[in-house]
Amino acid sequence: MGKVVAVLCSPEENDSSSRIADAFLDGAMGLSTNIIDFYKLSKLRSIQDCCCKPAPVAEKRMIYDDVLPILEDIKTCDCVVFATPIYFEGPCGLYKIFEDRMSYFLDENDESTLAPGKKALLILTSYYPDVDFAGLSGYLSKNLEKIGFEMMGIITYSSHMGKEPLEKNTFVLHKAKEMGLTMRNTPTV
Repeated sequence: MGKVVAVLCSPEENDSSSRIADAFLDGAMGLSTNIIDFYKLSKLRSIQDCCCKPAPVAEKRMIYDDVLPILEDIKTCDCVVFATPIYFEGPCGLYKIFEDRMSYFLDENDESTLAPGKKALLILTSYYPDVDFAGLSGYLSKNLEKIGFEMMGIITYSSHMGKEPLEKNTFVLHKAKEMGLTMRNTPTV
């Protein structure tokens, strides 16, 4: 049995980044015994940013709000799916706040405290076709690796200003589901 945590950052309901994450989770679940925990950040009542400065003890950086249970859940999972739309050439604000809060996983020497082998899938979507997905995914992947994740993949998608809806782009949804299939029966960390 494996455990997957999905962190959906879009403020919109049923957006493309969430639907791609759903395809991944569908593949991961199937008939397996995987456990999937699903978090939509826009539904949280309280989410605060932090200063992200190194601290001698992780608890000194701890903020007691609705994000803390997600961070605790990430400690015990095998894989985290991060799904965010791109706004103004960067991830949406909810993703950025969550990324800052993951400094909780860095010790006083700026080293990760996460168990080795924790995987991450990054899903980036945009309405606009001219987004620098390569540059942005490289930057965000580097941050996730610093926090202690092993990148299992990156999925990018643009609707080209609504001209290429996700429903017609079966390749992206199929790729997400195929990646999810690799999580079936992953041993828990």
